[in-house]
Amino acid sequence: MGPKPITLKSKNNANSKRGFALLIAIFILLLLTAIGAGMVSLTNTDTSISANFRDEQSAYFAAKAGIEEVRDRFRSAASNTLSTNSYFLTSNLPGGTNGVLYITNPATGDTVTPWVTNGAATVYPDDEICNELANTSTPCGGSGPTGSWYLTTSASSAYAPTTGTKLPWKWVRIAAKTNLTSSGTSSGGSAQQASVDGNLSDVNYRVCWNGANEVAISATTYASCGAYPASPSPYLPVYVITAMAQTPSGSRRMVQAETTMTTFPSIPGPLVFDGPTPQFSTPSSNVFQVNATNFSSPSNANGPGASCPTGQPSEYALGAFDNADVTTLQTDANKRPNSYIGLGNPSGTTGTASSGNVNSQLGSLTTVGGLDALVSSVTLVAGNEGNVYTSSQTSLAHMGTIASPQVNVVEGDLTLSGGLSGAGILLVTGTLTMNGNPSYDGLILVVGKGAVVKNGGGNGTVDGAMLVANLYSGTPPTYGALLPTTSAPGIPSVTWNGGGNVQWNYDSCWSTAMSQSLAWRIVAMREIIR
Repeated sequence: MGPKPITLKSKNNANSKRGFALLIAIFILLLLTAIGAGMVSLTNTDTSISANFRDEQSAYFAAKAGIEEVRDRFRSAASNTLSTNSYFLTSNLPGGTNGVLYITNPATGDTVTPWVTNGAATVYPDDEICNELANTSTPCGGSGPTGSWYLTTSASSAYAPTTGTKLPWKWVRIAAKTNLTSSGTSSGGSAQQASVDGNLSDVNYRVCWNGANEVAISATTYASCGAYPASPSPYLPVYVITAMAQTPSGSRRMVQAETTMTTFPSIPGPLVFDGPTPQFSTPSSNVFQVNATNFSSPSNANGPGASCPTGQPSEYALGAFDNADVTTLQTDANKRPNSYIGLGNPSGTTGTASSGNVNSQLGSLTTVGGLDALVSSVTLVAGNEGNVYTSSQTSLAHMGTIASPQVNVVEGDLTLSGGLSGAGILLVTGTLTMNGNPSYDGLILVVGKGAVVKNGGGNGTVDGAMLVANLYSGTPPTYGALLPTTSAPGIPSVTWNGGGNVQWNYDSCWSTAMSQSLAWRIVAMREIIR
């Protein structure tokens, strides 16, 4: 036999394989742990970013809420109105005596003293005002302007939440806008000048609103924004409202708005038919009178029209939409022509009823869109006062008095039996039916169906103005679709059965007075970044 063959066998290194698998498992575990930790970290970062963003947004909208409270308190009928404040609508300019009004809103335990402009952060100093007063003659150092330069009052509880904590706005500053005040600071920290008319020499001139733009007015000429030169239209004051809010976690935002009055559109006469081809069924009495001699009733001495200047121009007793409508209204009214006193018939003896084209005085009220905007503005005010009725009515809860006028809106028909007595603004979108003895001081707006029915003789006095406008197509009493916003209104209708000795007197002062009840409009808004 030959030698036995030799067989080589490899050694099975099981332990080595198990060690390699363990290393892979540990690596995968570490990788998964790292991924998990990264996801947790990323989630925490996103949560922090979201929380910070939410907190910043809370501060921003809280500051805007402070502006909205103040803007609403500019209205004469608002809770805790600012219209009676010794500062409001004066000729005081920022940097001068009582030229700034602060409204503070401290939380429990807070001390809010923004007028200490170099104070600690815990008292929420107004560290912006010295930048904005950089062009005034009043020194403005680290402690703010010198002298009695500010007034202060408190936030109104009427605007505070009914439950939970109050909004974290700390203060709101109100000041008349002047030309060449700062609009913030540049990257280098110096004040940036802002001129409304590009004239850098109009330093510290008061800024007013002319209906379309801001204009700088010499403080010695129109200190409180008076009338245009050679024009009956007024300049309107512009106020800068600055609000600062800071949340408990420290987010701080400062927002600034420029606001001016929303003026009530002129109603040029005691009875204005705002639309072509009017329907006018006239009363047969010889005693009643529609008088467009502009005056303010002595009874208004205790009301909002008390400050209305005397000597206002007269209007036509019947205001027509165009020249053709003048003839239509005169034809109807000439049954008793001398009952319609005003331009063209100032003494009530010419034998021709006072009627004229007032289209040029109606402004935006010559279109459906403009009338819609008027309805919206009045409804907003009435809603704030709880006086909006969404269905037809036979009585109203708060008709108002001369001393305390009310704004009422009826989204439907209003039938008042036994007379109408009240003061303020009455807006009816359906048919207004008045029976008996009407007595009202203010503005009556029948805008929607544009239909008025006056029944019965009797007596009574209406001082103010009435506007009748139909927003629908068709011929009353048949109404079609709502007309386009850019079109002229539809056919207005007034049916007057039995005149009695009713006196319908024009008083333009109510248009001016009731402008104070409308919300002020914002013409500019910005955030101040510091």
